[in-house]
Amino acid sequence: MRIERGTSPARLLEMLSDRFGAFEAIAYSTIKLARHEPQQELSMDLLVAEAVLEFADDLRTATEAATEYGRSDTERGAS
Repeated sequence: MRIERGTSPARLLEMLSDRFGAFEAIAYSTIKLARHEPQQELSMDLLVAEAVLEFADDLRTATEAATEYGRSDTERGAS
Protein backbone atom coordinates (compact mmCIF):
# COMPACT_ATOMS: atom_id res chain seq x y z
CA MET A 1 0.00 0.00 0.00
CA ARG A 2 1.52 3.27 -1.09
CA ILE A 3 0.83 6.18 1.23
CA GLU A 4 0.82 9.75 -0.02
CA ARG A 5 2.59 12.29 2.16
CA GLY A 6 0.11 14.23 4.25
CA THR A 7 -2.54 11.51 4.19
CA SER A 8 -4.72 11.90 7.27
CA PRO A 9 -4.88 9.16 9.91
CA ALA A 10 -8.64 8.93 9.30
CA ARG A 11 -8.02 8.23 5.60
CA LEU A 12 -5.39 5.60 6.44
CA LEU A 13 -7.84 3.86 8.77
CA GLU A 14 -10.51 4.00 6.09
CA MET A 15 -8.14 2.40 3.57
CA LEU A 16 -7.19 -0.31 6.07
CA SER A 17 -10.84 -0.96 6.82
CA ASP A 18 -11.62 -1.33 3.11
CA ARG A 19 -8.78 -3.81 2.62
CA PHE A 20 -9.79 -5.73 5.74
CA GLY A 21 -13.23 -6.25 4.19
CA ALA A 22 -11.97 -9.35 2.35
CA PHE A 23 -11.08 -11.04 5.65
CA GLU A 24 -14.43 -10.02 7.04
CA ALA A 25 -16.22 -11.64 4.08
CA ILE A 26 -14.27 -14.87 4.58
CA ALA A 27 -15.10 -14.82 8.29
CA TYR A 28 -18.82 -14.40 7.61
CA SER A 29 -18.84 -17.22 5.06
CA THR A 30 -16.86 -19.46 7.42
CA ILE A 31 -19.38 -18.96 10.22
CA LYS A 32 -22.25 -19.63 7.84
CA LEU A 33 -20.61 -22.77 6.40
CA ALA A 34 -19.82 -24.07 9.88
CA ARG A 35 -23.51 -24.85 10.30
CA HIS A 36 -23.30 -27.46 7.53
CA GLU A 37 -19.66 -28.47 7.02
CA PRO A 38 -17.05 -30.09 9.27
CA GLN A 39 -14.35 -27.85 10.77
CA GLN A 40 -11.61 -29.17 8.46
CA GLU A 41 -13.59 -28.04 5.39
CA LEU A 42 -13.72 -24.42 6.51
CA SER A 43 -11.41 -21.77 5.08
CA MET A 44 -10.83 -20.27 8.54
CA ASP A 45 -10.97 -21.51 12.12
CA LEU A 46 -14.18 -20.41 13.86
CA LEU A 47 -12.34 -18.65 16.69
CA VAL A 48 -10.27 -16.76 14.15
CA ALA A 49 -13.42 -15.84 12.22
CA GLU A 50 -15.02 -14.44 15.35
CA ALA A 51 -11.84 -12.50 16.19
CA VAL A 52 -11.74 -11.08 12.65
CA LEU A 53 -15.32 -9.84 12.96
CA GLU A 54 -14.59 -8.32 16.37
CA PHE A 55 -11.50 -6.58 15.01
CA ALA A 56 -13.50 -5.29 12.02
CA ASP A 57 -15.98 -3.69 14.43
CA ASP A 58 -13.14 -2.10 16.39
CA LEU A 59 -11.56 -0.87 13.16
CA ARG A 60 -14.82 0.76 12.07
CA THR A 61 -15.18 2.41 15.48
CA ALA A 62 -11.61 3.75 15.28
CA THR A 63 -12.22 5.03 11.74
CA GLU A 64 -15.37 6.85 12.81
CA ALA A 65 -13.62 8.35 15.84
CA ALA A 66 -10.63 9.52 13.78
CA THR A 67 -12.93 11.03 11.16
CA GLU A 68 -14.95 12.84 13.81
CA TYR A 69 -11.77 14.06 15.50
CA GLY A 70 -10.47 15.33 12.17
CA ARG A 71 -13.71 17.21 11.54
CA SER A 72 -13.70 18.84 14.98
CA ASP A 73 -10.00 19.69 14.60
CA THR A 74 -10.74 21.34 11.24
CA GLU A 75 -13.63 23.28 12.75
CA ARG A 76 -11.41 24.49 15.62
CA GLY A 77 -8.79 25.62 13.13
CA ALA A 78 -11.37 27.53 11.07
CA SER A 79 -12.58 29.46 14.13
